[in-house]
Amino acid sequence: MTKRHQGRAAPFLLAPLAALSLLAMGVPAHANAWSYPGDPGFVARNAQELPAAKASWETPEYGNFTGILAGNTAVTAPWQLVAVNASTAYALGYYGQGVTLGMMDSGYRTTHEGFVTSLIAPVRASGVYGSSGFGYRNTPTPGNPFTKGEAFVVDGDQARTSDWSHGTGMLGVTSGIRDGKVQHGIAFGSKMVVAKTGGSDTQSHGPFHDYVYWYTANKALVDAGAQVINSSWGSFVQTLNRTQFDGSGNDLGTNGNLANGYQLQGKDSTNPVGMASTIPNETFKDLEYQYFFTKKSYSPAGIQYNPQFPGRSFMEAIWDAIKVTGTVNVRSAGNNDWSNPYFRPAYPLFNPAAESQFVAVGGVQPPTDANPEYTKQFGYNEAGLAKWWTVSTPSNLVRTTSSGGDAVYSNSNGTSPATPVATAAMGVLLSRYPNMDAKQVREVMFTTANNKMTDGVRFLGTGQVSPSGVSIAWTAPDGLPDERWGWGIPDLAKGMYGPGQFLSPMVYNMSKAPLDVWTNNIGQVAIKQREREDLQWLASYRQQGIALAGEFSPNVLNPNGTLSPQAFVLQGLLNDPAVQAITNGRPETYDKIAYADAVKWRKEWMDARAAVIQDKIDRGQYTASLTKAGSGTLILAGTNTYAGVSTVTGGKLSIVGSNSSGVTVANGGTLGGTGTVAGTINVLKGGTLSPGVTAAESAGVSSVVPNVTIATGDVLRASAVKVGLGAGFKATLKAAGQSSRLVATGPVALGGNLVLDVAAAANAGTVYTLIQATSIQGSFAGMPEGAVVAAGGRSYRISYLGGKVTLTAS
Repeated sequence: MTKRHQGRAAPFLLAPLAALSLLAMGVPAHANAWSYPGDPGFVARNAQELPAAKASWETPEYGNFTGILAGNTAVTAPWQLVAVNASTAYALGYYGQGVTLGMMDSGYRTTHEGFVTSLIAPVRASGVYGSSGFGYRNTPTPGNPFTKGEAFVVDGDQARTSDWSHGTGMLGVTSGIRDGKVQHGIAFGSKMVVAKTGGSDTQSHGPFHDYVYWYTANKALVDAGAQVINSSWGSFVQTLNRTQFDGSGNDLGTNGNLANGYQLQGKDSTNPVGMASTIPNETFKDLEYQYFFTKKSYSPAGIQYNPQFPGRSFMEAIWDAIKVTGTVNVRSAGNNDWSNPYFRPAYPLFNPAAESQFVAVGGVQPPTDANPEYTKQFGYNEAGLAKWWTVSTPSNLVRTTSSGGDAVYSNSNGTSPATPVATAAMGVLLSRYPNMDAKQVREVMFTTANNKMTDGVRFLGTGQVSPSGVSIAWTAPDGLPDERWGWGIPDLAKGMYGPGQFLSPMVYNMSKAPLDVWTNNIGQVAIKQREREDLQWLASYRQQGIALAGEFSPNVLNPNGTLSPQAFVLQGLLNDPAVQAITNGRPETYDKIAYADAVKWRKEWMDARAAVIQDKIDRGQYTASLTKAGSGTLILAGTNTYAGVSTVTGGKLSIVGSNSSGVTVANGGTLGGTGTVAGTINVLKGGTLSPGVTAAESAGVSSVVPNVTIATGDVLRASAVKVGLGAGFKATLKAAGQSSRLVATGPVALGGNLVLDVAAAANAGTVYTLIQATSIQGSFAGMPEGAVVAAGGRSYRISYLGGKVTLTAS
């Protein structure tokens, strides 16, 4: 078998033009920026080559499944690529080429051997701080100050060497080059642009950032073309030890506040006081408090208040930078034992308009000798209330680049390294689907994620328990996200073959690639469950008002202004001079929320959620449907069960499998295929019904997914069909009476035009059956019963009798 390197993919796969020209000249593919001399990786040309092609990418730097080696020795090889089945994508020709990703982190070691590529570059942007504050607050005295009016740069290569450790590790997971050494990034063919956070990973990323800085940095990434931005940084600020300090900051001695200490135990921890200094995040009221405290800090009299951007937090800065472009922000869930991600990844709970552009990422542990399966990292925050936009990826012992030297690698732990796994998976999927935007690829990643063990039968986590003895197994029905795992582990093998479900009406504009084929079965389980949940919430809110959200956090003052015995104090506030000044020397009061403000802010987010749900109802956003636009051809080869109508507004939709709902063909669109449409086909003015799969379509499939074969054919099956006035029915007449054919189990109504394509000369008397149905109503325009039509140098007589439309050659 002749091996082919990855650059031999078809041109419309968006391989760089330089690589294509080199290949045309006969230069080996290792001249590409993402390969190296002797790289064994090649792209399969057919199904028979796929196993060998996959194996060719699974070199030592690709890693192994076991993660922990025999005898529980130290991990020296990556396992994250295996976990997401990256080699299948590579073997099909997709590794992130033509895609730009972004990273907002602590900067990176530019001289590391894993980054010696033009595909990695810092952004260049600068500005002036609009507020003053401190980045580090996880110690009694805050540090890492920034000052209003002070100039800053966000360039990713300008980080201090004491800070760049975290960013260097994260960058290796997405973008480390494939050089035959220790490890490589999952999306090694993507361009990566990098901005810095201005601190290390110990920086407290709870509401202590400057709006201007974070807008500038994220806007720079967006302007550089980033379709997905990786955000793997920090936790919400900690609290003083809640077993020792009361809500006024009084030190009551060891365990002196134990009786009133709030939420001391995590979800799975066996240590009853192990979470005593971690900000509570177990229930909704905890997340809501983080939202409230963020609102307070950016409001008038807040420590980060900027009158030019009143009430706009650093999270609004990020949202303001990405919302227009559709860039997706991928965020770490947090490394504590809570049932929910922290406020940042859970941001769409309070700004539901942002949900389609956010991904939260939880953790998965590698297999061990004792348990040769993936295990949910119970020690890190889970999907919880953010399950609809959460995935779980490798988070422990992730082998990656290290800032310790130019050729140093190490293991990284936490939802920090888990996050770039998801970001890179989106990069690979974007290279597979150049006609999709990042929001659509996000839904492909969700609906094709893996929720099974490696046997493909059992759900993830079957039989596994946390140290407290609680099951950590997947519990959600198939097709729905789980409260621990979210959607599961991104699966780049399944993701190569189209969406698994439509989570919103899909508009697929094929303006960049001429042909695509989806073989996955596309359903609607999740969108209908989401509809039920949202409508129930909306009805309950209209009935109960803000009481629906339950009790407030103990850090919300009582209506009479008194303090709950379970209140706590956030770290790094008591010794902050700005907080001292704002509170007139009572810094312990700053993190408390006035009851009136809590009521007002709760109503704001609940009203926003109600408005978004109502808008989705009004616009039909809970209906799973497909609109095929653009000039290309999309082939659907799965058993599709979504209920919404498919609409063809441009190019061609070819159904080779089955669709349980109808199809509307609009002006400029064509419907073809050899499958079955269970619903009604309605061909409007300017639309065309053209049964069959052409030889060109069949031949082109292998250049998209080499292991998929779509046979040529003539017959499209449907129920009721209407070809309206001004519409067209196109039939190809072949040898021996074979032709394009529509077979309907119901009536067919005609009124449009018949378009004939004669592929082979017909003998006199040859009969072609174009349509079979229970009844034929009407006739083609200008062609009554017995009319004669000329095509290909011969005349044909048309008949509509006996539930058939036939042509007889004269």
